[in-house]
Amino acid sequence: MKEYRGNEDGNDKPVNGGSYVDETGDAHEKYNFFPVNFDGENENYCLGFFETKSHNGKNVNQMHIENIAGCELCKKDESVEDVLVVYCAKHPTYKFTTVVGWYKHATVFRHYQEAAFGEEDIQLYNAVARTSDCVLLPTSARSKKLQWEVPRKASGWAYGFGRANVWYASEDDERLKDYLTRLSTQIEEYCGENWIKM
Repeated sequence: MKEYRGNEDGNDKPVNGGSYVDETGDAHEKYNFFPVNFDGENENYCLGFFETKSHNGKNVNQMHIENIAGCELCKKDESVEDVLVVYCAKHPTYKFTTVVGWYKHATVFRHYQEAAFGEEDIQLYNAVARTSDCVLLPTSARSKKLQWEVPRKASGWAYGFGRANVWYASEDDERLKDYLTRLSTQIEEYCGENWIKM
């Protein structure tokens, strides 16, 4: 999607999201960069959704937060804090996987959480961060392959996304360490446009 603020006007339809998106024209990720407010708090938040793998297509697996670097002892915890969550998607034109945006200092949950914004308006999420810690890259930036490409094993990389939609970036590969250092530096030093509308 372009703005990840929903698709109420029909102008920001999700693409390349698998069979669910193809069949319904909808995506649970559609609100990932839409600021929300909980009970009149002073701060807005972004609620991020990403699909966890299921074995049989019916039962959704938990997020294995113990696979996040630094959280190896969290096997019984329901959430972890201060995580950098990077959202990625297949570029609609150039067909490589690109960084879409990120949440800094996010809380990541083992199981999906629910936020109710109305009787029939329930949003699932498994990551949350203050909007001030979130960036949605402009589409022009997402097209810069040398800067924002994310590796996929199916494209010949030794590390990267496999078949699942979650990548913990935990392979033991020196090239991966170099990639993660470069990516985290780019994110930390990013001072370009942010498409999140506060």
